[in-house]
Amino acid sequence: MVEELFSNTIKYGYNGECEKPVRLSLEPQPELTLIYEDEAPAFNPLTWKAKRDEALPLEDRPIGQAGIAMVLGLCAHVSYERRDGANCLTVIFAEKR
Repeated sequence: MVEELFSNTIKYGYNGECEKPVRLSLEPQPELTLIYEDEAPAFNPLTWKAKRDEALPLEDRPIGQAGIAMVLGLCAHVSYERRDGANCLTVIFAEKR
């Protein structure tokens, strides 16, 4: 998941390798939470929609455009906010019980 977020930041947010920061933090309690931050232009992955032709068989669909769906599908909760010039994505991996 982190690799997908990072590669998208570099490729699409920063438009290539650069010295701009990516910050990660993990919080183990009360549930495992990842906070991912970058200083790319504002981008809310929760409102993004992949451009896919669902009528095409899987083998004929273009490669890519599934990373955000994968990230969202692997977690219990995701939230986004733009804070102090940074994209901040909070990912919770397990629901509270």
